[in-house]
Amino acid sequence: MKPGIHFAATFLLILCGCGKKEKLNEPDPQNLRKEIPPTEVMTVAAARKPFEYLIQAAAKIESASEVQIKFKRQGTVKEVRVRNGQIVKKGDILAVLDYERQELQLQKARLAYEEKLLVFRDQMLSYQGSDSVRQKRAEAAIRISSGLASAETALREAELEYQFTFVRAEISGVVSDIQVKPGNPVSDGQVFCRLHNPNEMLAIAEVLESDASYLRSGISAVVRPAGGDKDITGLVTELNPRVDEKTGMVKVSIRLPNNTGLLPGMRAQAIIKIPGNRHIVVPKEAVVMRSGRPVVFTAEEGLAKWNYVVTGRENGREIEILEGLKEGQRVIISNNLQLAHDAPVVEKNY
Repeated sequence: MKPGIHFAATFLLILCGCGKKEKLNEPDPQNLRKEIPPTEVMTVAAARKPFEYLIQAAAKIESASEVQIKFKRQGTVKEVRVRNGQIVKKGDILAVLDYERQELQLQKARLAYEEKLLVFRDQMLSYQGSDSVRQKRAEAAIRISSGLASAETALREAELEYQFTFVRAEISGVVSDIQVKPGNPVSDGQVFCRLHNPNEMLAIAEVLESDASYLRSGISAVVRPAGGDKDITGLVTELNPRVDEKTGMVKVSIRLPNNTGLLPGMRAQAIIKIPGNRHIVVPKEAVVMRSGRPVVFTAEEGLAKWNYVVTGRENGREIEILEGLKEGQRVIISNNLQLAHDAPVVEKNY
């Protein structure tokens, strides 16, 4: 073969070799998934049940029956007959002011009344035998002219002044916050102590304005005193129909059972349980955010499935799912923050 022809043939062979495309071995996605170890996840079944919405609020313990006992006149305290924590009955004497002057005035008023009463009776003798109409008219006039009417008024005033030297219990209850000691001078209207009924205790809770619309009388609530470990179950009895302008809160009264041992002024935490409609309910941990939208992963045949959902209310433990899940689906509640759609998973029941 001539050298020129040989060179041309060789060049053509090289060109043909360069024109062939090498076939690449691309990996199969299914095989790649098999190579990734499955994520161990905990699952629960999505359940349809009544959702219990919980309203948590700070509360203060009060008595439904509580009064401030005040002095009704000025004077000096002679005796204090009670101590803090003592149980008293309505009408019991709690304290006494010096009453010598009031006692003397009362005696004088009684004597003056007896004198005017004798004058009145003497003057009425001349009207014996008169008809009843004339006798009643004469009696009204003579009561004034004899001074009996003024004496009766003075006697009532003296009796009140004397009675005001004794401070009495206005209700039955427990004494607290005694403000004075024997020998102290006091003024009219000054507080002596407080009385409260320990069997009519309330927890006054403050709830958000947005939560107030869910409340009504008879709803169950749990109250836990600050620092305590005992929950006390009560009932909502009253909702104050006014929003505090400064705090934006609404006050709710929760009646507590007897013999709770609670004291007025105690701080507490209240959890009010609002019964709701039946919806799909899942643990709060099941819901994760993807691109600003709530997502719940379910476990199906060893794979994690991505489900966009519409959520409702939550109570700190559970959350309502209004759309996006069906009852009975296995919902992933652990190791779901970094899961992807169709990621292999192995289930552990909750």
